[in-house]
Amino acid sequence: MVHVWDPERQAYLKIITNNLSWTADTIAELYKARWDIEVFFKHLKQLFRVKSFVGTSANAVRI
Repeated sequence: MVHVWDPERQAYLKIITNNLSWTADTIAELYKARWDIEVFFKHLKQLFRVKSFVGTSANAVRI
């Protein structure tokens, strides 16, 4: 478990990982990047009323 300070929320985040070779900062950066992607797809699904994405290629997402 990695504890990372989140200055926006003024609280610590607890992140669980099985990669013991990376630093806490690296894990936190990757988690933030992934979270931003999840939020982006959530907005896309709400905006276009899409229930799920079938394709995984860049072209499928553009379509």
